[in-house]
This record gives sequence, C-alpha cells and structure tokens, in this order.
Amino acid sequence: MKHITACLIFLLMTAGILRGQEQPIYKVGVFLPLHLDSAFDETGTYRYGKGFPRQSLPGLEFYLGSELAIDSLQSERRERLDIRVYDIRSRDGQLSVLTRMPVMDSLDLIIGQVAGTEYLQLARIAREKDILFVSATFPNDGGIKSSPQVFLANAKLNTHLLAMFNHILADYNGKNIIWLRRSNPADDRVAEVFKQLNAEKGNTLRYRTQLVPDTFSEVHILPLIDSNKQNVIITGSLDEKFALQLGRNCLRIPTAYPVHVIGMPTWEGITDLRTSEFHPLSMEYSATLYRPRLDSWRARMEELYRKRTFSKPSDMVYRGFQTTYHFVGLLMKYGRKGMRGQINERASKHVSDFDFQPVRWSKSGEIPDYHENKRIYIIGRHFGHTRLLN
Repeated sequence: MKHITACLIFLLMTAGILRGQEQPIYKVGVFLPLHLDSAFDETGTYRYGKGFPRQSLPGLEFYLGSELAIDSLQSERRERLDIRVYDIRSRDGQLSVLTRMPVMDSLDLIIGQVAGTEYLQLARIAREKDILFVSATFPNDGGIKSSPQVFLANAKLNTHLLAMFNHILADYNGKNIIWLRRSNPADDRVAEVFKQLNAEKGNTLRYRTQLVPDTFSEVHILPLIDSNKQNVIITGSLDEKFALQLGRNCLRIPTAYPVHVIGMPTWEGITDLRTSEFHPLSMEYSATLYRPRLDSWRARMEELYRKRTFSKPSDMVYRGFQTTYHFVGLLMKYGRKGMRGQINERASKHVSDFDFQPVRWSKSGEIPDYHENKRIYIIGRHFGHTRLLN
C-alpha cells in the first residue's frame, strides 16, 4: 500500500505532467478523478498516513496503466509526447476552469476516465474544437448528437445485450430458457430491450419470464427447471446483490437438474463471483475486456506494474494501458487527422481488439453522432476456469 501511496504523492509533485520532452509534437490530455486536493491538507501533508484514500484508487490505477503504455510507446518509437494529467476532482482540474484556458485548444487527443457531467463537458469540447475524445470507461452515450469525435471504448448495455442475445440464439435455443427478474423499473428496462431484440428476429428465441421477490430462494427456481433438459437461467437484472443471490440459490439446486446461468456485463466487476464459493456454478457473461486474449503483452505489463507498486494490476490498470497504447500509438503514427481513418487498425490488435463503429440516431444521418466499440467478449466460467466463448 505504501508504494501506491507514493505514486499518489508523485502525481501531486509532478504537477500533472505524465511524460514530456522539449519541443513536444503531440499533446494529449488525460482526465481522471484523482481527488488529490482531498488527500493533502493545506500544508501539503498527506492526510492518510500509511493508508490510502479509496476514492482515489480507480483514477490512480488508470493513470498507472496509461503511464506504462506511454513508456512502452516511447521506447518503441521514440517520438516526442506531451502527456498532461488533469485531476477533475481538484480545484485546478475542474473542466469548468480548464475550458477557459488556452491549453484545451492545443490538445491533439483527449482520454477520459469520466462519467456524467464531465463526460458531457468533454464531448462538447471535443465537438467544438474538433479533438478526438476517447471515453475509456463510461458505458453510456449521454444522448450526444453530431459528435463523430467521440469514441466510447466501454460498450453500452444495449450492445452487450445484442451480443448475448445472438450467442443465446445460436447456442441455447431449444433449451429450457428462463429469464429471471424482479418487479421494478430497472429490471423492466433490461427485459424490454431483450424482448425487442427477439421481436426484431421474429421472436425466434423461445424463453419464459419469471418474476421473483427481492428476497428469493431456490424454492422459487426449482418448479421452473427440467431434469431432462439443460436449464439456462438468464439474469434479468444489473444489480450485484441479485446476482449473488441468484448464484447461491442455483448452487443449492440438486445436481440432477443441470443449471447454466447467464449474467449481465456487470458480473465482470463482481469480485465475489470469482471466489471458490462460486467455482461449481456454470456461468457466462459479456465484457469489453478479456485479459487472457491479451497475453502477448500481459505478462510484461504485469511484471512492470508489480515492480512499481508491489501489487497485481486491476481491470482499471488494463483499461488505462489498453486505451492509451491504442489511441496514442495511432496519434504518433498517423497524426491528429490521419488517425481517425485508422481507428480499427489491425496492427494494434495484439493489445487492443477494439471494433469502433459509427452510431447514428437517424438512419438518414450522414454524420455519425458518435462511435462505439462493438467488440463484446462472451466469457464462461466453471470450477475456476475461464474461457472465451466467441
């Protein structure tokens, strides 16, 4: 922990410059929620002693992944870069302040680990100043329009549901498929999207929907399953508590009734599902990041990360590395304008298997409203083993 804390202090002392040289060619702004102001008092003393502020961890992990990517790119190509990190939770890093500063006019690329208001502000800046903006983690488009400069790296829920629907239709149609959900507006929205996808396919996927109470047990599931068929239970909720409750209930079902559980994209972030308690559960879910697929550089990155922090990299570290390596690499290779036509370049697939496609609210629209990564992985887990299903 003390090594990660040292990294946080280093961030403050370096005044936001990740890497730089004289006479920079390309300028990149990385916008993160680091909460540096709250980590230090008025005298510059670190507030947490040997501890670490939890609210700073996601931003710091993304930063460390980005730093490893920049180090790798500069060692490979040795171009000059000016990478500036902005703490959107600090007084000086607030976007309402930065938008009035000349620095925003000089950026060639914006990378943001942002959500909500900050995402919308960066999308507006990108459109007005014609700067490519990569939203690295926010799985939402915010309703933006006419913003072809915006690239969503973390796919939206509808994109996940479409990929999972096609997978279920191809591999499980004809099985005993049950959509299990609660009665609430959040679950209603998820169910409606899946229902609409099936309607567009002529209702070719046969499944039945079952409502369960907020607190339910295997007693509510047993009447739905068939000992003579493979039983496929689709988790019709994004809620973590519901996911864990469903998983534990399925583990209590006798082995004579084979049950396979299909989860939501939120399952990738539920660490409890990776514990030994859930190893016997046959499950799958969708994700936009799959670590084993990235083995060509994963081992080297993990080694460097452990040397710097004495810890194992999280998914946020990988996202920081992957997003920065892909987009900054394209910027260095093709320049600010040329990179836009090479976003899905195959040469980068050993690190980032992105598949960005234009999204248009209107079918007749010529200009994309934004671009979204459509590469969805279907990941299966059973007895501690993870495998890619598509």
